Amino acid sequence: MPRWLAHLLVISGWLLTPVLAWAASYVGLWAGALICIRLSQPAAMVGMALGISALAGLSVLAFWVRFMRRVPHLLSHHMAPLEPPPSVATSD
Repeated sequence: MPRWLAHLLVISGWLLTPVLAWAASYVGLWAGALICIRLSQPAAMVGMALGISALAGLSVLAFWVRFMRRVPHLLSHHMAPLEPPPSVATSD
């Protein structure tokens, strides 16, 4: 894998971080709303749905950041090696 592609993957992965956190919190809110529909008090419904949303968003965010910190190490095994610098011949 060329180095520029590895760097592009790392940059695009970090740029995806807020999108993934937003998507997870949205799915968490949707799932929380489905679960909380059985409750009788509206304030409890909203509170529990927001709690589930926050839990989902933060857990996916923590997982993604942990994964993205390991990506350079994982990609280093697939990157082409750097060419050694040319040796400078010194004549005395």
